[in-house]
Parts: sequence; C-alpha cells; structure tokens
Amino acid sequence: MTRGVGARERSPLSDEVKAELSRLPLKTCDARVLGALLPRAGHLGVPARRVAHRTEEVDPGSLFRRVCCRRTYLRGLMLAGGSVSAGPSGYLLELRPPRGEVRRAASMLGREGFAPAIRSRRGQLVFTIRDAELIAAYLRACGASETLLRFEARRVSREVRGRTNALVNAEAANLARAVASARTQTEAIRVLARAGRLTRLPAPLREAASARLRAPAATLNDLARRLGTTKWVVRSRLRRLVEEAEE
Repeated sequence: MTRGVGARERSPLSDEVKAELSRLPLKTCDARVLGALLPRAGHLGVPARRVAHRTEEVDPGSLFRRVCCRRTYLRGLMLAGGSVSAGPSGYLLELRPPRGEVRRAASMLGREGFAPAIRSRRGQLVFTIRDAELIAAYLRACGASETLLRFEARRVSREVRGRTNALVNAEAANLARAVASARTQTEAIRVLARAGRLTRLPAPLREAASARLRAPAATLNDLARRLGTTKWVVRSRLRRLVEEAEE
C-alpha cells in the first residue's frame, strides 16, 4: 500500500487488492463502466492495464443504472489510482480519480455511503478514508474479498495489541501508585514513631501501622486479610496516619 505517492513506501495490500480486482469476471456492464474510467487514468499498473485492454471494444452505453455498475465503478477507482494501508500509523484508503472524473467520483462515493475527505496533492485531488469500518466496507463493495480478509486480520491483530498495551500500561500505573502510597505511609509511620506520637494513637491505627511496617510492599487487600478487616478500613486508617504525620 502506498501511504501516498512518490517517495512513500508501497504496502503489499495495495498490490494485492489491484491484482485481485483485475482477476474478477468482467460482465458487459462492468466493461462499460471500467471502459469509461480506466483509459483516462494517467498511470495504470499492470493489473489495471490488462483490465483496460479488455474494455476497449465495449460500447459505453448508459452507466450506473444498477447497483452492480456502481460497485464496479468503485472497483475502477481503486484500479485507476487507489491504495490502502493498515500500518502502525493507522488505516488509510486513498483514491486518485483521473482528471475530469473527480466530480462524478465524489458523487458516486457519497451516494454509496463513503463520503471521503478531499485534499490536494501535487495539483491532483485525492480522496481519503481513515475509518477502518469504511475501508472494510469499500473493499467489500468493490469485490476485494481476499484483501478484505487480510486487512481485517491486520486490523484485529493491531487492536488486540492496542488493548493489551493499554491493560499493561494501566496495571503498571496502578502498581506505581500503590508503591508510592506504601512508601508515603511507611515514612509517615516512622515520623510518628520517632516523635513518640505513635503510641498515643488509638489501637486500630497502631495495628495498621505495625502491619504496614512489617510488610512495606503489601497491597491493601493483603493488609486487610492480616488485620481481619476490609480494604476500605485499612485505606482509611493508613490515610489517618499520614494526616497525623503531616500535622
């Protein structure tokens, strides 16, 4: 897939989808649609040139009367100058209609529910779609079922990695907060002990302080089990100890 034109890297998905679309059976109405579109493209790859050659002798007739003809037009836009990618930077479908075809392409894409963003690149208008669901729908509509499966496989793999990383990061953040809290509680208890104030506190607070000093790295759940109480009670007692040390 190309993430653009010129010096940008090509992605295997772009080559695969064009090769797949060029192998689809070409009905008479399909040939009319593609014959009105492909020869006008400035730079056709080998698969698209083969399809364009097969449409040369077809009478254009009336276009887009049926759904299949409109879907074939979507297929032609991809062959004429399309690319699709599912990389680390995100999902991207780009379509570069031939000159003189921009207005009809925009109308057809909007009619079929795609409504792409439009930008100018090197004097040529480029249609872009970044929503993964819409890209999958486009591949499905233009008949690229094999490429769609590969795209979805990459999409699922990427989203699973994303969810896993989010869970790992959240767990790491929770652990860091717990370690910082335990350190603060331990230091507060030692401050109270050095000042002789710890022995004057109520017994439940002294018990919580003793449990924390014996197990500086223990979680609140662990301390609650040791003290025979709840996590909420332990948190409240340790917070009270920190507040006492700050007074």
